[in-house]
Amino acid sequence: MQGLVVLPEDVQIIALAEMPQQLRSQLSGEDGDFALTRPRSRVPSKVIDANSASLLLQFRSPKTIVDGLLAFSKEIKVRPSEILDDAYPLIESCLLARILVEPGADSGKIEPSFAEDDLIGEHRVIRPVQALIDSEVYQVRTHAGALGALKIATRTGLKTVKLQLEREAGILTRIDGTPAPSLIETGVLSDGRQYLVTDWFDGEESQTVAQSLREKNTPQSALDLTHLCADILDAYATLHERGVIHGDIHPRNVLVSPSGKVCLIDFGLASSLDAPAVSAARAGVAFFYDPQYAEALRAGKSIPGPTAQAEQYSVAALVYSLICGDHYADFSFDKDELLRQISEENPLPFERRGAEHHQHLEATLLRALSKDPDRRFASMRDFAASFRAALITMPAIQIPQPSSAGESAKLLDRVLEIIADPARELRHAGPHSPSASLTYGSAGVAYAAYKIACATDDTRILSQADVWAERARLTSAEDAFYASAVQITPETVGTVSPFHTPSGISAVQAFLAHARGDQRTLDSAVSAYLRHTSHLCDKADITLGHASVLLGLILILETVGESVPAVLLNRGNELQAQILDLLHRDPPIGQRGSLDYLGVAHGWAGLLYAALLWSKVTGTPALPVVRDRLNQLAGQVRYTRRGACWPVQPVPGSISLSGWCNGSAGYTHLWTLAHQTYADPAYLELAGKSATDAFEGGAAGGHGLCCGLAGQAYAQLSMYKQTGLPVWLQQARLLAERAAAIGNAMLYHSAEGLPFSLFKGDLGVAVLIAELERPEAAAMPFFEI
Repeated sequence: MQGLVVLPEDVQIIALAEMPQQLRSQLSGEDGDFALTRPRSRVPSKVIDANSASLLLQFRSPKTIVDGLLAFSKEIKVRPSEILDDAYPLIESCLLARILVEPGADSGKIEPSFAEDDLIGEHRVIRPVQALIDSEVYQVRTHAGALGALKIATRTGLKTVKLQLEREAGILTRIDGTPAPSLIETGVLSDGRQYLVTDWFDGEESQTVAQSLREKNTPQSALDLTHLCADILDAYATLHERGVIHGDIHPRNVLVSPSGKVCLIDFGLASSLDAPAVSAARAGVAFFYDPQYAEALRAGKSIPGPTAQAEQYSVAALVYSLICGDHYADFSFDKDELLRQISEENPLPFERRGAEHHQHLEATLLRALSKDPDRRFASMRDFAASFRAALITMPAIQIPQPSSAGESAKLLDRVLEIIADPARELRHAGPHSPSASLTYGSAGVAYAAYKIACATDDTRILSQADVWAERARLTSAEDAFYASAVQITPETVGTVSPFHTPSGISAVQAFLAHARGDQRTLDSAVSAYLRHTSHLCDKADITLGHASVLLGLILILETVGESVPAVLLNRGNELQAQILDLLHRDPPIGQRGSLDYLGVAHGWAGLLYAALLWSKVTGTPALPVVRDRLNQLAGQVRYTRRGACWPVQPVPGSISLSGWCNGSAGYTHLWTLAHQTYADPAYLELAGKSATDAFEGGAAGGHGLCCGLAGQAYAQLSMYKQTGLPVWLQQARLLAERAAAIGNAMLYHSAEGLPFSLFKGDLGVAVLIAELERPEAAAMPFFEI
């Protein structure tokens, strides 16, 4: 390309070291590398090195490729001829993936073309579901008043998607319902864009449902998983019997309703079994390619057309991944090696995937995964029937459970040993972390000791908490509050947050002074808190911004009661006014505004929680704008089989999490507080569904308060305090025991975690264990009153 090229404005080049740990763990690469992604494109994120990132950033403004290379060579002080061999493959791949484009319409963001309440034909948009570079999907209210899914081509995909929509409409007409949505209408807009509308199917992706069942790790959930897979095989068998090959097998194209009904979607690449198979390029996810297709791609040969036998292999690969939680081979990210593995490597046994309790199904799946098509089942129905026969004759599922007796007591004793030694050096095998802060250091140890002392009425532990707090106050080390190894710097966490700065120490000292009845120290600590938080702050959220300062004031106010000075109330009212101002002036939640996230730690949920909590502790009514925003946030909900969750960011494709910081556990606290404020049963229902999602979310975020099981347990306790129902307390105890087992297995000197951290390590788990003895008074550390 000789003309100008530019990075589209929504292309993101993000340092891996700056990414949240839960997202960072999903990408390979070193801390010095970068993630390159264009949200909503069909190109997956990839990891690039620092030089590649610097080269691409040259094209933030339009340049010719030659000018970009010259600017890059000048920046790194290397002759242009020395970088050409490495640079051109990168440039070429980015041009093909539309990461680099000509300036103009394609260089903007990939965003939905239609907004809520817009009309597409005669169908009114309820919400965007997905916006990709070539197509968009919306939930709509049809002209007949029913819910529908509307898929429409973008201007970029006008030609290619038009053909796919025409094919999909023909296939759906042929299928006429189960196991696919029914076709309602096709149409063309005045600008030439074609669309189709189908019945709306309320379900989750099969991978999400399967993961939830695996993580429950009970005989019943294991049985439910096998029946789900049997239903998926039946759906594909029915499809084949109706003369259709789907042609695009992957978990996102299989939806599961809350009642367990299976629905297959996205038939843009489907074909008829009775039509002659032709050699044609196929799309899809490579992990589910059949060996004959993979070998042809690898060898550069003519591509074989889709067949029922090829699809049987792909469906077997899908079912293997749902049962085992991983693919049938340890696939490489190198394309050629990946295709070789599909062509040549035999599937790993279930035992290697930790799924030995499902071995009765293994022989059936291995036959369908034969490299030789003649060795597979004669039909998809035979495959499905063999799978169900294995279910009927299978022995009772026995899932080995780790010994959990005494895990909680063991972890609590270990943390009490730490608390009892205030001279202890907070060092471990992992990356170095701040030594004095509430989140990572000795202030967190002091606060954990204070909470445990309150839960156990142990004055000795309270005295130890005092020593830890004083140690934190006197710390002058360079690493007291910041540590670049864990990406905690003034640029990332600011200078006022009680979670990361000296203000947190002052808050803890205020709590301790009140517990001792020491008014003089209390007044001094409150003054210090106000002084430490007087700096300007350009963030709003509840962990780093001015809402975090307000949260600290709320906790101090609730703890010390009537003895609080008027200056603290005045400061709190100022901070509340800043939050309300943002609530008034920002666009609706879901549109681009001041906050990029939805959850408690960095998003709307935390801001609304702080505003409601200030109203509660000061006895002032919550303004209507707060309820308006709550309802907007409720509108972003995603319902699961039994629960509810929210995307991390309000954009199509954003993941949902289970922890406190960005996930459903944090939302539970918001909705219980909203119910207390407004007595609206809809908020209590959302709280219960959020807590259910948190309970069923597993240990993906580890064992701590922030992202992990301890925070998920406090969500159960929030519901227990709200309803008094024993089931919530039972679930909290179960999660606490799991968290303790993980903490003990890591053995606090492990490099896998931050053992001395209140929010990331064992300390928060110990507080949870102690507070479970008095669950009615339990409160998420430095969050709940």
